[in-house]
Amino acid sequence: MSANLQIQLLIYISSSLANLYEGVKKKDWRLTYTGIPVLMYDKGSAKSRSSPRVTFVLAERGTCFALWKDTIDNLSNYKVSGPAFHTMCLSTDHSKIIGFSFDSNSSAMEFWENVERLISNPENIALSAPGRKRKTKTVKPKPLPPKSQISHPCQFLHVTNVSADDTSRYHSLQVFMKQNDKEIC
Repeated sequence: MSANLQIQLLIYISSSLANLYEGVKKKDWRLTYTGIPVLMYDKGSAKSRSSPRVTFVLAERGTCFALWKDTIDNLSNYKVSGPAFHTMCLSTDHSKIIGFSFDSNSSAMEFWENVERLISNPENIALSAPGRKRKTKTVKPKPLPPKSQISHPCQFLHVTNVSADDTSRYHSLQVFMKQNDKEIC
């Protein structure tokens, strides 16, 4: 392996499930989804992703489909509000609050430590300090290896199968099937 290998994407997956709540009024919460919290840090050094970002995804258990996702920015105000309860403002509307209730206090603390580690560096959430300009690097594209040098997947078996029979088990299928039913009518 080369010493120049840089990490482009860092992913942290929580060890417990969490419930996502939408803030309805000041103290009222409405349960929206239950899933696995995933934290992704994208360094932003690819052509298609030019700025770094930290993304919070709530993935569906069983399918890993994204039930909900949002970018944590400088106005998200991600914080610990209780032993296993975290809150943040939406990046699209900072007046709306989302809450996460983790099944385990230790998982909630681990998740908070990973969020804190990433957002404590302003460069990770695409911020720049006043009076300081970000240096842009010009990256020469490396030539791709010929197809003859790329091996076929070893012992690869695609085991995920989702069918209409699984509709009652997965929220994402229920929503998808409802949308298809409306289109047919």
